[in-house]
Amino acid sequence: MIYPDLRPQNYQRAFFFKKLGYLLNDGLVLPHYKKRDFIALYSHEALGTYIGNSAAEWAGQNGKDIFSSERNFKEFEAGFRVTTDEAENYISKAQKLTTVTFNDFVDLQSIVCKLYYYFEKTEFFFTDASYKGEMSEILKKNLLVLGDDLKMRSRPILVELMTSVLYHFVSLSSVWFGVDEEDLKFYSFDEIRALFELEQRVSPETIKDRQESFVLYCEDGKIISIEGKDKREVLERFEEEDHSNKKEFKGTVANKGKVTARVRVVLPELNIPYQEFVKKLYSMEMNQGDILVTETTSPDFVPLMKKAGGIIANQGGLNSHAAIMSRELGIPCLVATYHATDILKTGDMIELDAEKGIVTILKNKL
Repeated sequence: MIYPDLRPQNYQRAFFFKKLGYLLNDGLVLPHYKKRDFIALYSHEALGTYIGNSAAEWAGQNGKDIFSSERNFKEFEAGFRVTTDEAENYISKAQKLTTVTFNDFVDLQSIVCKLYYYFEKTEFFFTDASYKGEMSEILKKNLLVLGDDLKMRSRPILVELMTSVLYHFVSLSSVWFGVDEEDLKFYSFDEIRALFELEQRVSPETIKDRQESFVLYCEDGKIISIEGKDKREVLERFEEEDHSNKKEFKGTVANKGKVTARVRVVLPELNIPYQEFVKKLYSMEMNQGDILVTETTSPDFVPLMKKAGGIIANQGGLNSHAAIMSRELGIPCLVATYHATDILKTGDMIELDAEKGIVTILKNKL
C-alpha cells in the first residue's frame, strides 16, 4: 500500500477553492507548509487542502501560547504589522514590472512565505482551541485584535500576492517564452526555473494530466508530487460523497440566531487577479435579508454581508472574518459547514438555525 497514512481520518480539512493551479500551490502555498503534515488534492477543477491531526493539535496549542500571553502577542503583532507593510509595498513595485526573471518569482515566494508565517496564526486551526474553556481578558483582547485588525488588513494583501502579482508574472512569462498562460499555471516552481534557465518546456501531456488532477504532499521539508496509480489511489481515499441531494446539514455556530430566507450563493474566484474578482463582487445583486452562502468571506464581502439576514460559510472558525462580522452585524452565522456551496443554490428557501447549528432546505429553487 502506497502512503498508508494519507487517509481522511488522519487529517482535518483546511481550505477548499475552485480552479487553483499547480504553480500557486507548489510555488507559493506549500513552501510554507512543507515542514508540516499537509496535503493538497486537485480534482474536478476543485482544490482541497488538509492538515494532519497532530499538526492541527500543535497549531492550536501554539496559538494559545501566543494569544494568551501579553508579551508573546506584542512581539507577534509587531512582526505581523511590519511584514504586512513590507508585502503591501512589494505589490506596488511588482505590478509595475514590464519584464520578469526567475528571481522575481523567488522574491514573490519569499514575501508570501514571510507573510504566511504570521497570517496562518489567524486561521481556525490556530485560533479555535483558544475559545475552549475559560478565556482570560488578555486572550479575549488579543483575539479581537487578531481578527478585527491584523487579519482584516493582511488577508487582501496575501490574496493579491497569490493572484494579481503571480498572474502578472505568469502573463509576462507567457509573452516572453510563447507558452500559454493557463499552461504556465500548471508548471511547478522548479519547472519555471528550468524554463527561464534552459528554456525547457513541460510536455502537453503533463500539463493536461495536472489540469485534470494532482496531489501534492508535504513530508520532511519536501513537496512531493504523487503521480500515476498512486495519485489516483490517494484521490479515491479522499473522494467525498455527493452532497447535492441533502436537505439538511450542520456547521459550527459562530453567532446565534434563527432565520428563514432565500439563499444567495457567492463563490470566491482565485483563478483571476484579485481586483477583477472585487469588481465582480461589488456589482453583484443581493436582496435585503437573503442568506449569504459562500466558501469564505473577506473585507470585500462587507457590502453584501450588511444586506444579509444570515451567513453560511464552508470554511472558517470562531475567529474567521465571517464569524467576526456576523457578531458585529447581529445576524446568525454558521462556519465550517464544508459543503454548503455544493448543497445550496441561489434562490433556495432555507431555515438557518444557528442555535442548534443546522441548516434545513424548505424549498429548492425550481
